[in-house]
Amino acid sequence: MRIFVDDGSTNIKLAWSENGTVKTLISPNSFKPEWSMKLPGISGAGVGASENYEIDGEKYSFDQLSPDAVRTTEIRYQYSDVNVVAIHHALMQSGLTPQPIDIVVTLPLSEYLDEHDQPNLANIERKKANVKRPVSVQGQESFTVRKVSVLPESVPAGFDVLKELNELESLLIVDIGGTTLDISHVRSKMSGFVKTSCDPKTGVSIITEAVKHALDTSVSTRTSSYVADRLIQARNDSEFLASYLQNADQRAQVLQVMQEREKTLTNRVIKEVGRFSGFTHVMVVGGGAGIVAEAVKAATGVGEGRFFVSENPQFDLVLGMVAMKG
Repeated sequence: MRIFVDDGSTNIKLAWSENGTVKTLISPNSFKPEWSMKLPGISGAGVGASENYEIDGEKYSFDQLSPDAVRTTEIRYQYSDVNVVAIHHALMQSGLTPQPIDIVVTLPLSEYLDEHDQPNLANIERKKANVKRPVSVQGQESFTVRKVSVLPESVPAGFDVLKELNELESLLIVDIGGTTLDISHVRSKMSGFVKTSCDPKTGVSIITEAVKHALDTSVSTRTSSYVADRLIQARNDSEFLASYLQNADQRAQVLQVMQEREKTLTNRVIKEVGRFSGFTHVMVVGGGAGIVAEAVKAATGVGEGRFFVSENPQFDLVLGMVAMKG
């Protein structure tokens, strides 16, 4: 079986074909060192027998709430223990029977390409070697990774659009994830790059870290990146926010921090997009697409029929990988 994996810093996105149907899964990254105590008789996503993992003698556990969860919003996460554990945790939540599998994963453009915009073979091999490391799951059989292929982030997301463009048209793909901003100007039919850019310090983590700090200082609550991200996703849901932050003044402070950091993130994205020209179509993908899409559309000035943002842009990359390779 071949599993397609967008192993982002905030969430793992899986896609695979089962009986002719493409299935998907999203699994958050929130892992702390050492194992967690398990309560007997309890099962479900994130708990039960599949929550404790071991890799190369190091123990990790999945914990959505722990403020001590390992930070994943750094480029080094791509080659880390937690990266491999997060992939296996997502596989264990998929409902698939543990078995030998082939995996297709991604790397940010800054890691996938060298200074000459050619595949960085050293980084690609390093990524393959990392993902192939065995992971054991406490009390259960685990998946065995037989073969690993690596694709660049952002580009596969535009496959369905690019295959329909003529030779004079091209697509600007703006991929805003948890850690990085990948922008690629791609020729029609995926025949090559016109220009690429990757900012490894511009991502939704700009907002996440600010929200965590605000909760720590104004609410005196240390929390996990997962909880902070849930608050960001629910920034327009007053009922949800009120249920978590019952004090109205504290809630207002956290919302103000979110709004300020949203502007910071959007301004950085627009500034980087401004370095590109000559494209005819634009696509915005990634977990931060909903935050910056309208600003990107206004800044690029492309027509309605040439601007693309899906209802669930977090899955654009992994579904594009399926379309390309599946």
